[in-house]
Amino acid sequence: MATKLLHIDRTETSPQIDMDLEQGTMEFVGRSLPANSEQFYSRVYRWLDEYLRAPREETTVNMKLDYLDTSSSKHLYNIFDRLNAVNERGQRVHVNWHFESGDEEMAETGKDYQRFFGLDFQFIEVEELF
Repeated sequence: MATKLLHIDRTETSPQIDMDLEQGTMEFVGRSLPANSEQFYSRVYRWLDEYLRAPREETTVNMKLDYLDTSSSKHLYNIFDRLNAVNERGQRVHVNWHFESGDEEMAETGKDYQRFFGLDFQFIEVEELF
């Protein structure tokens, strides 16, 4: 893989994303409603597809999002779908789904993804995400 790390800065409409090949970690922080979600998430897909060719025994995904638009929800579904394929091969994928106290909508969004996939989800309620 050409780059072991992927970093995308957070903006008002797109999350900060940090992905680390050597550590097997991915973190999404902020809100996700980019103007062109296909273009924004294409970098994530390229990195993820490369990582999944030789993933770590355990992969950890930290989600700290306070809002997802519909197209971003689709992209997260696609990301979890790719990770689920690895999980089914016996390599563990842990998802730490952080949500702010009182934000039942984001908690439910995480639970929806948990129902779709066999990934190990932990739900972590916090006062502030970022």
